[in-house]
Amino acid sequence: MVDHSLFTHGPRHLQGHGNPKTVSRPNCISNRNTRIIAEYVTSKLGHHDILFDGLPYPSDRYGSPEHFFLNEDEWTTYDNFQQILRRGKDLVGEAYFYFNCGASTASLRSWGRLDYFARIFRSPDDGFRKLPFFNKNFDDTKEIEIILPPSYDISLGKMRVILKVQFHSDVDPNRDYIGDPYTRGIISSIPTIWGLPPAMVKQPVNPYDPEILFNTEPEFIPFNLQARVQGDFLTIVHPQEGRMKVVGRKIALEPETINGQEVFLGKYRDFTENLPGDAKGIAQALLITDTVEVEGRILLKEGEIFKAPYFILDVTYDRFSIFNRLSQVVKIRRDQEGPTMGLIETINQLRETVEAKNQAYLKLERANAELKKAKSRLDEYARNLEQKVEERTAQLLEAREELLKLNRDLESKVKTQVVQLERYRTLRRYLSPKLAERIISTGDSFGEKPKRKMMTVVFSDIRGFSSITDSLESEELFQLLDRYLSEMIQIVYQHDGTLNKILGDGLVIFFGDPIAMDNHAEKAVRMAIAMQRKAEELKVEWRQYGHELGIGIGINTGFMTVGNIGSEIHRDYTVIGNQVNVSARLESISEPGQILISQRTYSQVKHLVGVREVGEIRVKGIHSPIKTYSVIW
Repeated sequence: MVDHSLFTHGPRHLQGHGNPKTVSRPNCISNRNTRIIAEYVTSKLGHHDILFDGLPYPSDRYGSPEHFFLNEDEWTTYDNFQQILRRGKDLVGEAYFYFNCGASTASLRSWGRLDYFARIFRSPDDGFRKLPFFNKNFDDTKEIEIILPPSYDISLGKMRVILKVQFHSDVDPNRDYIGDPYTRGIISSIPTIWGLPPAMVKQPVNPYDPEILFNTEPEFIPFNLQARVQGDFLTIVHPQEGRMKVVGRKIALEPETINGQEVFLGKYRDFTENLPGDAKGIAQALLITDTVEVEGRILLKEGEIFKAPYFILDVTYDRFSIFNRLSQVVKIRRDQEGPTMGLIETINQLRETVEAKNQAYLKLERANAELKKAKSRLDEYARNLEQKVEERTAQLLEAREELLKLNRDLESKVKTQVVQLERYRTLRRYLSPKLAERIISTGDSFGEKPKRKMMTVVFSDIRGFSSITDSLESEELFQLLDRYLSEMIQIVYQHDGTLNKILGDGLVIFFGDPIAMDNHAEKAVRMAIAMQRKAEELKVEWRQYGHELGIGIGINTGFMTVGNIGSEIHRDYTVIGNQVNVSARLESISEPGQILISQRTYSQVKHLVGVREVGEIRVKGIHSPIKTYSVIW
């Protein structure tokens, strides 16, 4: 039995300000992370089979675990994330898989829509400044704080930024040991977006407890370290020497001041030294005094500091120049051709294979001709040999025909698969995964020819959105709008609607095509009520930014034309006609929280909902006035 309450669209704190969160929600990891893991495994193996097998997911809304875990708008549990990350390492078999997987995000562009958002920044400095924002869209277990903003360090000849990472009070950092290098890998990849080498990420202090980490973390269990803190010292069973050995000692961390803030960056003194009387800012920690390495893998490194209050990440990277910026612009334009060129290359490789086989057949035919010439020179003595040569020749010709047929079938299958993939991408643009798979499986057509039919069309829009855009920062507006559209699109899919367009903050949805349905008006009205109720839930988040969320919705039922419009370069699947204009007009006059429906729609749903008569409106192109009702929800 799956607990579907664990699968929602993300943590509530993403739209808030103020003090860092202290408690995480069960669904605390964005599926942007599981997509990153899947794409890295696929880049190494050509597939990501079994990566999601047997994991819990909301099966009432998704047809398979893969459809859920590759949806970047969803969030999952920390246990699911850890299982997927560990499975990825087992499949690929890399010693430093966790770091490499995180570091692949920029080169593979695997962090979803945030990839395009990140690329509008001017330089790596902007990327590092926005790390707290991106963290909130990836993870609800910890907070990232910028202690030292990006600045040039003359002594290093590098740009430098210092980050403080602190877990929420209900999350044990020792459980995140494999997530730690994964996160550092993502951070190291930031400069590569602009064509620079990866950043160097040092971690001078961390909050891990060696007794818990080394004795419970699956990465360390095979070494049977038996870590113990006895008195002021840390001891382990040395994996190579086979005896107990002291590898660390207690120290007192001393704070340092950066930008007026006191933080622990790794400065310390021994407990044997006399501490000053005002030493209340000093914290106890453990200093690793010996490097422990097994088969090329470093388990402990001299100088590491454990049991600190938080993580500190000291990041350095190359300075960004105007030349780098120009090179990056050219690279982005060239990369946009990647998917198309990849498909062309695959087809060209197939053609080269066919040509190579044809050349092989020509060589066989030439060899056969030489055998015939030799046969003609033989007398009675060679007649048996001649008969065998003829039989062999027939076999070769038959084999050639079979191979040619296989090649033709292979080319046909490749073309069919390319067409099917393109159809699936087109359908997913407008329909829920459930409806898209239904159309693909039944072979139904999708808007090949325009047709006129009875349908219901819905227009929705956020009231006063232009004033909101003037008063909010782009990051805040992105968060609000991304969350709002994700929720609304899920509701559209749940009611089997066809998402026609996203017009900024507005949506155009219709019912009755490409899946025919008799109750399209009923589904449209039920969807509109669900949208208004979801908007009521989202109001709390919008008020934190000083704005009221209110949406107006207009619905009309009637005959309209639906199909693909445009050229071979760009086509759009849409509806047109006077009845579409009626719905747009109803939405334009609706008030926040109001659903206005026409007389035709009301006649189909009057047994389902209560209404209040509003009056009549006139619409250009329609002679008679339209009687209008407001749905009571």
